Amino acid sequence: MPDSEINFSYSNVVIPEEITEEILCYLPVNSLLRFKCVSKRWRSFISSEYFTKRHLSKSHSDKKDNGNKFIFSFKGKQNSLTTRFLSVGSSFSLDEDEPIVTTSLDIQIRPRSEIQVVESCNGLVLVENIYTGHLICWNPSTRKTKHIEKPFGFGFGCVEEEGGYGFGYNELTDEYKVVRVRYKEYYETRTHAHMYSSKAGSWKEIEDLDKHLAGRPGKFVNGRPHWLIFGRSPDWEIVALDLVEEKYETVDWPVCFPKVNMFPPYLENTGGYLTLMDCNSYANAMSVWVMTQYGAPESWTKIWTFPNSFNLPIEHVCRSPTPPLCLKRNGDVVVALGSVIVAYNGENLLRWSQVDKFDRFIGSISYVESLVSPFGSDEILVSPASWMMTI
Repeated sequence: MPDSEINFSYSNVVIPEEITEEILCYLPVNSLLRFKCVSKRWRSFISSEYFTKRHLSKSHSDKKDNGNKFIFSFKGKQNSLTTRFLSVGSSFSLDEDEPIVTTSLDIQIRPRSEIQVVESCNGLVLVENIYTGHLICWNPSTRKTKHIEKPFGFGFGCVEEEGGYGFGYNELTDEYKVVRVRYKEYYETRTHAHMYSSKAGSWKEIEDLDKHLAGRPGKFVNGRPHWLIFGRSPDWEIVALDLVEEKYETVDWPVCFPKVNMFPPYLENTGGYLTLMDCNSYANAMSVWVMTQYGAPESWTKIWTFPNSFNLPIEHVCRSPTPPLCLKRNGDVVVALGSVIVAYNGENLLRWSQVDKFDRFIGSISYVESLVSPFGSDEILVSPASWMMTI
């Protein structure tokens, strides 16, 4: 601990600061936010960059997945224009009699608009308003946000918006970066890119990619955002962007990955591992492949297949722009279909829970609880009653 930090004490009992610090590192964010009110010293310590990074490190290394949560986005009932976000803890009970605890993270949007959750990194979630092209970097745990203007010259509601975003953290320079990739024409093979730096607070053009990226958000693994390269099966590829060198790299495809499928696979981050989800409409099943050692093509391993023995609409899943499932670090999967959340461990159905007030699933993402401020933060605290933001 830095020398500037002091001992914490209660009454006449003095608790060594090393022990206090260790205890605080294991506490959830909502408890830490309350403990800021204990004293100015506690507030200063819990708000410090030192403790923020220490707490984040503990959350990432939590083998029990206690700090990991899922965000599922749904459309409200009766054709509501509001996209609703639902937070679900990954360590929920498998007891059918115990309800899944959820937290509403509603975001109110303008008519004819659609919200897309792009990616999460270190507890920060990047959200895009597809209609306006505006972005919000959001910490769901602290409710702080940072609004990011779209790059100059980017249109909206037109072909120019085809492409997607990538979001990641450059540990070497201690800055977060957002990458916007797009094509000027639908059939153009070259992908154009801009990069936003949290330190510079602005966008810049970076090297183009001489390939056509699939219009899905990039997935941040091993310090790099990854995208699926669009092509006719079996010619899909994976490309990564080195955030330090700002150069593109190709990631080897699994040798035994199914080659015949009418739908492109999903690219995901599973507990820090690069993951491919194959949505096979012919076999009416989904399979999950994980690169257990980054950069080693022989390490691609199929960890399980999700059969359609539960009568789930597999073809509907395949057509979804974002994967309807999140993978836990222990290999279990949480699936959202329609207004139902399903938990599955690769062999058996674990949970099946109806989600009230929602009727159509549109996206999902996992995030870790953290105290990290969004790019320095606008210091906007959303009302605890509704957690509602307007984009």
